[in-house]
Amino acid sequence: MACSFIRLLLFPLGFVSSRLSSLFYQPLLVLYSCPASVSLSLPSCLYVIMAFSRLLKAVAALTLVSSIQSVAADGGSSSSVCASSSKCIPFTVDLTWAPTDPSKGISRNAILTNGSLPGPPLKMKVGDCVDFVVYNNMPNATGIHFHGIRQNGTPWADGVPGVSQYSIQPGTSYMYQWTAVESGNYFYHAHYKGQMMDGLYGAIVIAPADDAETPFSQISSTQSDIDAMTKAALDVEPVFVTDWNRYTFDEFFEVEQTANVDWACSDSITLNGFGSQYCPSVADLTASAAPQEPQVLNGSSLTAKGCVPPNNAAIQGGQYLALQNLAALPADAYDTCIGYGGSNFTYSVDPSDGWAALSFISPAGVALVKITIDSHKLYVYEINGNFIVPQVVDQFSLSNGDRVSFFVKLDQTPGDYTIRVANEGINQVISGFGVLSYKGGNNAPAGVSVMNYGGQNTSAIVPLNNALAAPYPANTPAPSADVSFILDIQKSPVQPTEAWAWTLSGTDSYNMTSDDDTPPLLFQSPSSIPTSDLILETQSGQWVDLIIKVSGPVAEPHPIHKHANKFYAIGSGVGDFNFTNVADAITAGYPFNLVNPPYVDGFTSTPAEGNNTWMVFRYQVNTPGAWLLHCHVQSHFSGGMAVAILDAIDQFPTVPSDVGKVCPGSGTSTSSGNSTSSGSGTQVQNEGSSTTSSVSTSSFTGAASSVMVSSGTAALGLLALAFAL
Repeated sequence: MACSFIRLLLFPLGFVSSRLSSLFYQPLLVLYSCPASVSLSLPSCLYVIMAFSRLLKAVAALTLVSSIQSVAADGGSSSSVCASSSKCIPFTVDLTWAPTDPSKGISRNAILTNGSLPGPPLKMKVGDCVDFVVYNNMPNATGIHFHGIRQNGTPWADGVPGVSQYSIQPGTSYMYQWTAVESGNYFYHAHYKGQMMDGLYGAIVIAPADDAETPFSQISSTQSDIDAMTKAALDVEPVFVTDWNRYTFDEFFEVEQTANVDWACSDSITLNGFGSQYCPSVADLTASAAPQEPQVLNGSSLTAKGCVPPNNAAIQGGQYLALQNLAALPADAYDTCIGYGGSNFTYSVDPSDGWAALSFISPAGVALVKITIDSHKLYVYEINGNFIVPQVVDQFSLSNGDRVSFFVKLDQTPGDYTIRVANEGINQVISGFGVLSYKGGNNAPAGVSVMNYGGQNTSAIVPLNNALAAPYPANTPAPSADVSFILDIQKSPVQPTEAWAWTLSGTDSYNMTSDDDTPPLLFQSPSSIPTSDLILETQSGQWVDLIIKVSGPVAEPHPIHKHANKFYAIGSGVGDFNFTNVADAITAGYPFNLVNPPYVDGFTSTPAEGNNTWMVFRYQVNTPGAWLLHCHVQSHFSGGMAVAILDAIDQFPTVPSDVGKVCPGSGTSTSSGNSTSSGSGTQVQNEGSSTTSSVSTSSFTGAASSVMVSSGTAALGLLALAFAL
């Protein structure tokens, strides 16, 4: 009788235990199913109950600890990166620090991505999700930014250490996960200190949705042309145009600080990792320079590299000349030109295709350039990832961080046509070259140039007008802003003796050591972040005007890039801007475009020697998170020309606990040089082998937080078991 009664008590207990652990359910089932004739005394049965009760309590305690661990791992949030990882395209990059020499002159260490420079292209389509896995085989920390990509709902994937993530330490892995919401041509690049100057960059090409409206019919109404352009755009050739320096960024920045100069002189200009150092005579350099160059030189002459000397008041600022330590400046920084000869980038085309598409991308450290192709018109259809009303031009300017995509009509006599890339600034007379090579042309030089080595036009041309690059289809900003921020680009007033120091806020310099700030801004509550001139705050849904003034006397062009989402460049000009808002400026007669302004993620201020300049960006706060606004000239960015923006502090996101974790199946280390890219494209394999050995996925450490959670869970488990037993 007693045993039958106990079996009735154990039935619900056994049911509960089955949900906890089959290990304990089986003995209970045996006891419950024993024959009624089995004789057990009541004390014996009670002893059995107590024993199994303790075991069940132990299982329950461990289950609770497991739940606590899960909550801790999620940071109190239900969001999880790995929950959607199985739906994403895996893309793996293996970063190594190795000798390389794009210009075939003096080898120096650089960042190779899967063994190449530039890195492999990432090809996607609108709506695709990517698991971008980074294996850091370098001796330095890093972070990778996805330039121009709107991080809609994934601000922790923007790739800025100190702002949206912890830096990726040497010997560790990190996974960025994001979804392509806008088509266009973009790129990924290092965003830790000035590492982009060391070669970490690669193209991102996002194809539009099948039903997306394109502007190709604005170029030609012939269906065969439209079809050929559509095909060419999907197979666009990314071309990275950059200035190359024989010194690594760390060496470069150290020289800037010790010599107290704003270093603005490069060794060569490369295209997709190919190039050479050219050494025309100083007389030829001077003859091909801009008309205002003699005024800037003020009696001095260009250096052997074509650079304005480092003790020039117009470039450096007269107040700094007496503070320079030019003895700390290496002799070959400005004056030595060797004239080594590497091969030039060649893009082969088949004239039977009718049209070819190229996207020129600038990861340049210093140089702003302009580009022509001999005997070819350039049909520009996209700027900074956004379709525009096409412009047919002979030449376009390319600022740091920008992308310009264009068609060339393959209607010339087969041959080799020179692609010319000349520095646009007054700081240096220098060019780089490439080749547009027609199939069947037998590599015979052909074509007529419209631009000389110094970037000066040799005949009448039609240049690209960026200020009139209307978005296609039409895209209009709000007629007024809810809030305005006034920023002032100038040499840093808080570091008045440092020639290399800059400010964007008008007061403080954004310190490059912020890359190592912990916790990053995104990981904090906005209310807990101290008020600073370097941090702007907005509310969700607001329309924001960023009024950016550039103070003279040398109002050099500054390419300003905004992270998060695109903005409308509604106005720019030369002169003072003494207004607190755009409405007052419009009333005073200042020119603004509120109908079809450029819709971009970067825009460059007007060059105006001897004058102040200004520009205004308008955007809507629809991408909550912590972001950067900064100059993309790397020496200016490292010198402090940046501010952080906390967008939508009323809807500030919670960072998933597993952010950065490499999810199962997302990618493995590719230190052998193979990429899991979803697309194909040009990869330039450079000389030199990696200085680090291959590292398997299992050897990379995870986030420190996961170790802490595991240790804490173990302690909780021991306490729970002690209590239960």
